Amino acid sequence: MKQKIATLASLFWILVLVLSACGSSSNSGNNSNSGSNSNGGVNQQGLTSGNSYISCPGSTNTTAAAPESGTITLNVAGWTSTPAEDALVQKNLNNFQVLHPNIKINWSLLTGDYPTKMRANVASNTAPDVFYLQPAMSSSYISSGKLLNLSPYMAKSNVKASDYYSALINPFTCSKGQVYGLPKDWNSLGVFYNTQMFKDAGLATPTANWTWSDMQNDAQKLTKNAGQKNATYGVVLSADLSRWGAFLLANGGTILSKDGTQATFNNPAAVKAMDFYDSFFKNKTGTLPTTLGATWNGDAFGKENAAMAIEGGWLIPYMQSTYPNVKYSIAPLPTTNDGKRANLTFTNSWSASSSTKHAEAAWELVQYMTGKTVQESQLNAGFALPTLKSLANAPYFASHSDFKALFDAAPYSYADYYGSQDATIHTDVSNAIDAVLLGKQSSQAALNDAASRVNNQLQNS
Repeated sequence: MKQKIATLASLFWILVLVLSACGSSSNSGNNSNSGSNSNGGVNQQGLTSGNSYISCPGSTNTTAAAPESGTITLNVAGWTSTPAEDALVQKNLNNFQVLHPNIKINWSLLTGDYPTKMRANVASNTAPDVFYLQPAMSSSYISSGKLLNLSPYMAKSNVKASDYYSALINPFTCSKGQVYGLPKDWNSLGVFYNTQMFKDAGLATPTANWTWSDMQNDAQKLTKNAGQKNATYGVVLSADLSRWGAFLLANGGTILSKDGTQATFNNPAAVKAMDFYDSFFKNKTGTLPTTLGATWNGDAFGKENAAMAIEGGWLIPYMQSTYPNVKYSIAPLPTTNDGKRANLTFTNSWSASSSTKHAEAAWELVQYMTGKTVQESQLNAGFALPTLKSLANAPYFASHSDFKALFDAAPYSYADYYGSQDATIHTDVSNAIDAVLLGKQSSQAALNDAASRVNNQLQNS
């Protein structure tokens, strides 16, 4: 997803992310709009709404291939995440091979710009048999016929699209209902807060209805020695659309116009949301992770250089493996002062290449890696939420109420995906956020400049 990955590689996934972890690079989302049919990337709120507008390919497989005999080797690729998540993915791939002794997995973790590397692989006809797919990649891959149509295999194996939350499978489904990827997990954002720091500052822990003002006031009281080497800040924030976007949406803003042809992230609602985000920097109660010598928000939070960080479930295994002694909990994102709230969702799929010579084996792997056993292992590890409806009441939630706060954000969450120009939008808006937080431009000026660049790209695409 667009979680830690998205934040570092962009950043996941962001990331999601990771996303990404589950969010991927970055980026990821539950909206499959692709340009003119887009509704600003925010028309699919929650996990059970929305439609797919991705054009179906001119030709595709309509039947499922028969199982092969003999030993099969599948080339499988994804992006690297935290050591904890990478180890869990490897463990599940190993379990698959135990269950399918005739199928061998050649697993490759790609570092750096995953979409660019995958485009090069596809162009040179060296695409892996099975691989992670980000929503931002799905429209072009599906429409150009680069992916295996999973629908015949799903029918044969009695796997239904309705088994998955519609908003999470839609990014990988074309307008005729053909499925080209199954969502492997998903995540939303929460405010991770250091419980000991809150206690030491004499602060009550955040409630379910805490507000923007509450967060500002808490950050003020949690900050110590701002600007000095031994500083502790109330919150660490990244210059990332995949974080700030949640506040934009909560304040009634949008990224694009309803027809997807015009940037709207520079309107008054957006400027107010940016001013809120920047208030922590102006008041010296918040800072960027790089200012603290940290690689990302989670690193600064784990080092206890900041009392709060806005991240997703991918931070949990990172904290467990890297900073196991830090005590923390997770609060929902704060509401605006008039009670409005929003969040972002991040997801990615397991998909297969249409050119694979081992289509049936590729399907078996996709089915397993998005099935109940693997998804429950991811949930129990605490870094990703299940895309299967059947796991909505998994036992893990009962004993981890703070993590459930991420799942409970679903009804007011939106996809962190904004159509065919998603990459451009994320880059330009994130650069604008950076300019504001570093004091180089005002909120209005930075967003206007970004909107101009995005509009130029939209008009020429």
